[in-house]
Amino acid sequence: MINMPFRFTFSVVAVLGFLFVTESLGDEPVTMTSLLHEMTDRDSVARYPNHDFRLKQASSYNRASKTPDDPKGWFDNIDRSTNDSHKNYVRVEETGGRKEYVVMEHEGAGAITRFWVPWRDQLKPGTDVIIRFYLDGDSEPAIEGNMFDLFQGKGLIPFPLAHESLRSAVSFFPIPYAKGCKVTMSDQPFFFQLTYREYSDDVAVKTFSMEDFTAAKPMIDTACQKLLNPTASAAGEVVDLKKSIGGGKEESVSLPAREAAITELSVKLGNYDDPNVTRHVVLKISFDDKETVWCPIGDFFGGGIGLNPFQGWYRTVDADGKMSCRWVMPYRDNANVSVVNLGDVPVDVELSATVGDWKWDSSSMYFHSGWRGQYPVQTWPYSDWNYVTLKGRGVYVGDTLTIMNPVERWWGEGDEKIFVDGESFPSIFGTGTEDYYAYSWGGRSTDFYEHPFHAQPFSHKYNKLNRKPGNEKNTKGFSTETRTRSLDTMPFASSLKLDMEVWSWTDCEMGYGVGAYWYGDADTTSSNKPDPVEALNVPPLPDMSTADPEVETAPKASSNATEFKNAVECEKMEVVSKSETVVLKPQNLRKLKLKGTWNLDTHVLFKDAQVGDVVELRIPASSPSAEKLVLHATRSQDFGIVRLSVNGKQVAPDVDLYAAKPIPSEAIQLGTCDSVNSAYVLRVELVGKNPQSKDAFFGLDCVTLTPVE
Repeated sequence: MINMPFRFTFSVVAVLGFLFVTESLGDEPVTMTSLLHEMTDRDSVARYPNHDFRLKQASSYNRASKTPDDPKGWFDNIDRSTNDSHKNYVRVEETGGRKEYVVMEHEGAGAITRFWVPWRDQLKPGTDVIIRFYLDGDSEPAIEGNMFDLFQGKGLIPFPLAHESLRSAVSFFPIPYAKGCKVTMSDQPFFFQLTYREYSDDVAVKTFSMEDFTAAKPMIDTACQKLLNPTASAAGEVVDLKKSIGGGKEESVSLPAREAAITELSVKLGNYDDPNVTRHVVLKISFDDKETVWCPIGDFFGGGIGLNPFQGWYRTVDADGKMSCRWVMPYRDNANVSVVNLGDVPVDVELSATVGDWKWDSSSMYFHSGWRGQYPVQTWPYSDWNYVTLKGRGVYVGDTLTIMNPVERWWGEGDEKIFVDGESFPSIFGTGTEDYYAYSWGGRSTDFYEHPFHAQPFSHKYNKLNRKPGNEKNTKGFSTETRTRSLDTMPFASSLKLDMEVWSWTDCEMGYGVGAYWYGDADTTSSNKPDPVEALNVPPLPDMSTADPEVETAPKASSNATEFKNAVECEKMEVVSKSETVVLKPQNLRKLKLKGTWNLDTHVLFKDAQVGDVVELRIPASSPSAEKLVLHATRSQDFGIVRLSVNGKQVAPDVDLYAAKPIPSEAIQLGTCDSVNSAYVLRVELVGKNPQSKDAFFGLDCVTLTPVE
């Protein structure tokens, strides 16, 4: 871990109102402490916000993504900045002789409610990037420091308000501002997401300051303890249901007929021997004679397929099989809870609902949960898969995604795209499915993790009861990701549409299932309708005992193959990014009876490449000092002209890889380079082709690394 000191400068902004508020009232200002109070007040999420705001996000999404009418740009996957050609940020500024990359800029009143940033190296935590928060136009930052030290829950912002997720730093600590906010980073912004509230003009906001932060320390500690020890209100009438429900049958219980709210709801099954039971058993709830909840219990409580324990602020799944939720669910006159067994065999069910007092007013909303599933889902060509589309007024508060991936390779490159109130371009455009669920490097991050607002209850074959012992990359099988919202809820006045890109590294058929949660008025409608047929269509698991043939394609070297000194084979390099049409095909060149010398007699053919395509490969450094890099490649009758860069700098003249027949290339000098985070990123861009060439493919053998004194 790279540890750097952080410092704070003080900015006091006078606004109407006072710091310590105990209730979120419409005529009181928004402050850091009022937001902390709101974060741990479950009643508040069941009411439409008194302080009108819209949730926005600044992220490193690819700026080539402009419209679905241009599929190539819309699904472009370079959602980061690693060199000056990417520019997935606002701009670059010079401040006091130093370069700062502006990653967020907002004019007007607002509050940052979520910050996420990943490790730059999937095997090495830490960063030396300094993040700075400039509030209300001040020339000095109100917050400044190493962005991992600040936001991993081990420094100034305590856990769980800040959190070291799987290969990520995540913060939910609120940073309000009255007039505007600018956030900068000291180096090329890798991936990032800054989620913030944009308040309407009539909302007064008191800007964050360190004086207020210090004064609020007791309240901050209290909020942390509440989040880590979630309990529902003990007061209320308890209604129970204990039944054996036959196949295809339904059992119901009526709740007290008065103005009230469910404050806690739990379901426990007799056994979970068949993991599909959490998809086949469905929870239904009606409020005031209207059904607003239809969702399989695994998706409703967040555990997915099977029994996968975790604890969150709104939901807990215990190892003994009890699944609980603490969403506050108000109603005016009546409510009914039902459990449906869509399966063939009887299921023993214990259900308990605690009903407490509620004062219904114009801001009160009904709790909704809908489910959508689909199998199969074709991964190529890339597409947007709709979680839910809502019409009317409401607040979106979370979702649980369970996917079935039939192959080892990573499935979740797709970005969330959230359209609010008829937007033509989404106000929230993400950088990857795992980023949306607050972790990173999804191909490797298959271990269990939990946090009050997000969790990965199951991935590949690991959960809380079976932790990942090693560091392998394998995402085959089921994965369940869940996210719930507090300060980052999404109010909508007329509509909300949430799409997630289906963006896998493999052409295959996946299974998708999503339980979504929102509050809405009585006439708010959803695209997700009850679907018993699809709930029974649980995607079949692939053979989990074998590796994928398409992954284990690296050809074996012959016993007398030549081995270059200090060589890193191309097929051993991690693919950081590539154009979607390019296909990697390792080949044994001795078996193809080609004459010449290649390292270990192998190379990787980059098939179906076209002029303009780009591939980026990560090469681990062999020394902490500068190294001389030499590329060995192949020339052939259908190869193109490539432009080569290392760590964002062009390092050699364009190379024409055409030859009348396949032969090894000459040694291509990449120059002497310094590693970044113990690695080099080799960028290969197809810039043209020889008039005699039949195509624009290319083949890469290896890179040799020699330390330079």
